[in-house]
Amino acid sequence: MNLSRIVYGALAFSFILIISLSQSSVVAAARCQISSVSPSLPTQAMPNQQIESSTSVAGSCVSDGEDYYSVRVDLVDSFSGAIISSNSTAIGYNAENFTVTVGNSVTTPSYNGTWHLYVNVYVIRAGGTGGSNLLDYRNSTNATIQIGVPTPIPEFPITQSFSVVVAFCVASTAIQRRRKQKASVRD
Repeated sequence: MNLSRIVYGALAFSFILIISLSQSSVVAAARCQISSVSPSLPTQAMPNQQIESSTSVAGSCVSDGEDYYSVRVDLVDSFSGAIISSNSTAIGYNAENFTVTVGNSVTTPSYNGTWHLYVNVYVIRAGGTGGSNLLDYRNSTNATIQIGVPTPIPEFPITQSFSVVVAFCVASTAIQRRRKQKASVRD
């Protein structure tokens, strides 16, 4: 009987511990809130070109003036999932309402085509990178950059000779059908 009380007590303690930990992470996540993310990337670039982007981030934090806040912006290649550029900008100690611009520098791929990127934004406390120091996160909409000159889709103009060939094929098909009809009527 004592063993069952110990087991029930351990389960109750574990349950209370899990609830308290989940509530503390919700409170930490609610300390900051990103209200808008506006990335500015070029729409077209050449292969292997160094390009600059800027991302404007606005939000607010519950700030008592003791913690130091910053915003980190990661540019992520959507195909590979690799972070290709990461940079942060300080908000400072007072982060109750903030708007900061974070610049990123990245080299475009070596191929022509459309390059798809994600812009991931983080609000971080005291220079941390995750855990309880990560206060909010936003994955903005996909950004695309045309690398190289777009290749036009070839056009196939209908020329006069093409029209003659089509007319000839239609006429010969009609003549063959008529011959088959006459042959079947005779039989």
